Amino acid sequence: MITKEDNIVKIAKALSDKTRVRILKEIASKGSISCGDAERIADLSQPTVSHHLKILADAGLLNTVKNGRHITITVNKSELKEFSSFISGFLKLK
Repeated sequence: MITKEDNIVKIAKALSDKTRVRILKEIASKGSISCGDAERIADLSQPTVSHHLKILADAGLLNTVKNGRHITITVNKSELKEFSSFISGFLKLK
C-alpha cells in the first residue's frame, strides 16, 4: 500500500532537479503547455524533456490530456497544494 509519506517522497525526488522545477514553474505560470513548449522551456532534446515530464507526471504533479497527437500538460494543483501543506506543517514543528 502506498502511503501519504511515499507520495511526499516521490514528489520531493521529482522536484530535486532544477530542470523539472523550471518546467513545473513555467507550466504553472502559463496554465498549460504542449510537449513542444516544454522542449523550448528546458532547451533540451525531446527524449530528455519527455523523461523529465514523465517523472513529474509519475509523481502526480502533472495532468496530461491527449487529443490525437497533441498533448496538453497542466499542473495538478491539488497534489501540489497537498505537498505544500505537508511541507508547511513540517516546518512549523520545533
